[in-house]
Amino acid sequence: MGPAFYAMGWMTVVGMAFIPVFIAAWVVLRSGWRALVLAAMFTAGAFAGFLGGGLAGYSLMTTDTAGPPPEIHVLLFSTAGAVAGGVLAVWLLGRFSKHPPWKRY
Repeated sequence: MGPAFYAMGWMTVVGMAFIPVFIAAWVVLRSGWRALVLAAMFTAGAFAGFLGGGLAGYSLMTTDTAGPPPEIHVLLFSTAGAVAGGVLAVWLLGRFSKHPPWKRY
């Protein structure tokens, strides 16, 4: 897992998570600022989860006899980590902020 894995993860999360979440949040919330906060939080959590899931999957599946795992298995762990990281980040934002961006005051 070299620099290409991290670059691919960054581009995948930004291209496939940030932009659609930002557009959907902007339509629903009718505020660019709140949509940006929500999308940025989800994207940051998804990227951290992507890297954490990939590193965890790689270290769990690597053995001395079999060698490194197939890349598709590492990507499956990474994808699951990205989903979990994004959801966890948004939940933490709602839990620990006084004014969550999706509530109108």
